[in-house]
Amino acid sequence: MDTSFSCPKCNLHITADECVVGEEIDCPDCGHKIRVPPPKKTRPGSSGTRSPASVTRNVSAAAKAAAKATSQAMGHKGLVVPQHHGPQESLLKKAEAGERADGPPKIRVRCIKRSSCVEVGHDRFDEVVTEFLNKVGQANIIHLSAISYGVMDPSGHMLPDYGIMVIYKG
Repeated sequence: MDTSFSCPKCNLHITADECVVGEEIDCPDCGHKIRVPPPKKTRPGSSGTRSPASVTRNVSAAAKAAAKATSQAMGHKGLVVPQHHGPQESLLKKAEAGERADGPPKIRVRCIKRSSCVEVGHDRFDEVVTEFLNKVGQANIIHLSAISYGVMDPSGHMLPDYGIMVIYKG
């Protein structure tokens, strides 16, 4: 059974479920704290109908009141979104330069194709390879090997191209 009452501050008509009788709720309009009263007996001859506008607002108020009462009865806390200030903390720990969790450094392979180093008509292949080799360091390079491959141009012709394969520790 539902209980109907009005907010003493803004006179909003509120309907709540009987299970929240005696609980304190916030008015959906003004936020005023209201203790839910027990249901009133309907007078004979009264229709008990409400206007459509009040029904819409009452359903919302009843749903909020029931959800809050159920949440409080079960000891639930509302959802809390963590707020971060400053840079976000990384969840992955990186190994320090001197320590390795896996043991010896892994052997890796990197292929650099000349066609991927051409920018607006400028061939930057030499620069890209030099930057990569300097980054890896001479002590970590195991093997360098030239590669050749073909690239299909937009007209359907196969164009020969080249690159380099670098095997390194890293």
